[in-house]
Amino acid sequence: MNEPSPVRRLTTILAIDVIGFSTLTARNEEHALRLLAARLSLAETYIKQHRGRVFKMTGDGLLAEFASPVEAVRTAVEIQEAMRTTNALASAEDRLSLRIGANLGDVVESGNDLMGDAVNVAVRLESIAPAGGICVSAAIYEQIVGKLTLGAEDMGEQQVKNIPRPIHAYRLTAEGVSPVPPPGGLAVKPGASAARPRLLLVGGALVAVAAAAVAGAMLLRDPPVPTQPPSQLAQSAVPPAVTPGASPPIPAAPTAAPRTFVAADVPFATNRRRRELDAYAQAEGAKALAINVRGWVEFATRRVDDRTARSAALEACNATVQRQVRTTREYDRCMIYAVGNDVVWTFKAPAMPPQPLVATTRPSPPIALDPATVPLTNEPARKQLADDYAKVTRSKAVALGRNRQDWWAPGDNDSEAIRRALQSCGHVTGRPCFVYAIGDQVAVQTPRKFRLVEVFTPQDLPGLDPPQQEAVERYLVADDWRAIAVARNGRIGIASGSASEDAAVEIALRECARAGGSECAVSAVGPFLVTRN
Repeated sequence: MNEPSPVRRLTTILAIDVIGFSTLTARNEEHALRLLAARLSLAETYIKQHRGRVFKMTGDGLLAEFASPVEAVRTAVEIQEAMRTTNALASAEDRLSLRIGANLGDVVESGNDLMGDAVNVAVRLESIAPAGGICVSAAIYEQIVGKLTLGAEDMGEQQVKNIPRPIHAYRLTAEGVSPVPPPGGLAVKPGASAARPRLLLVGGALVAVAAAAVAGAMLLRDPPVPTQPPSQLAQSAVPPAVTPGASPPIPAAPTAAPRTFVAADVPFATNRRRRELDAYAQAEGAKALAINVRGWVEFATRRVDDRTARSAALEACNATVQRQVRTTREYDRCMIYAVGNDVVWTFKAPAMPPQPLVATTRPSPPIALDPATVPLTNEPARKQLADDYAKVTRSKAVALGRNRQDWWAPGDNDSEAIRRALQSCGHVTGRPCFVYAIGDQVAVQTPRKFRLVEVFTPQDLPGLDPPQQEAVERYLVADDWRAIAVARNGRIGIASGSASEDAAVEIALRECARAGGSECAVSAVGPFLVTRN
């Protein structure tokens, strides 16, 4: 008989390990085991909150899987933050540090267990992560670009134990925060470069910034003495030369303070709900606040500790979503926005167009919204506009975004509806969306002489100089008709406020040529990327 084929699938693996656990057990085995169980239980709580699954305990660590690389990395960040907070409040003998590795790859199912190269690589990435840090594969890195408020340090190709090929690895860092060297200097691991560029994940682009001068730079680590609030991140520089055998001095470190909760800054929520959240800001004791991309917000206050408050806020928010949303999607899962009065949201702020968010004029004569003709959308989306959006009698707005994403939101006024639709759409797509309709009237012109390809965003024109970038930003909310022409040598021409589609195209091509462009061609008309029919 033929043996059944193994079940393979693609998944994200998170490998977590406790540093120096053998030393702890040598001192007091029972105490170390209790401490380990408590910390791994805390880690498992975060894993479950982000819809992950622990599939193996590894003695002094665990292995978990996630459907989403973004959720896996967000879980890793929150676990390390929780460990830093716990360590800062604990005595010296009760501190544990973790290393975390993450990889995206093919696995083989064996009952509830997972095996294969993807698991082995995640474990090896964990082994080269710094204390309190996170190390990810290039496959993970590519999936989180522009979605999380993190930076990354390129470690290059790493040759790790029992993996025959080199693994391209990245250490994750807090965005804009320099990595922190450990006390007593840094040990450079084999295969790590001594001065690699540091990258920030900004929108959909990679921006190189100055790197730390050593390869052992790390994400965030447990402070040797909890002299600062646990939610603050230390910055430090490594001295250029160290006397052999001597520990380098650690300079006084400036800190990056956490963002303080302000009700008016909470995204997605209505202005009325934001005003109600002032009660959260004034509440005392352990508390947490959870939000949903559709604007549902719930919080828990006066709990026994932060962990209980987080769980209660998430449970209440997700329960509200289940009651209120007919068909839920992956992005409907609630997210912790604040713990105490600190914002801990690990998402980037929703990508938004510049103010005033929409053009100052509307198409003339007015264009009535017809769900059947909304561009770059599918039939289910058009049906929802016809069945649900059309019935809303309040102010409302429709936003269109990348990857044929549409989003609509009601509000107490047009300004609120526009802001909410753009925030939700920008959060889901990671790029600025545009307002297609306000109320029952279309807000932009749709080109007729070109084939629509996608929604235009500034990331479609990389490598622009500052004046060009500023011009493109203004274009996002300029009056129609408008167009952008791009030359092979990178020059651009922009037209806005033109009388017709033909006029906008002609002016954009002329401006592109006047700027020294060679072989100028129309790239965008209105808010759409286009190509010739």
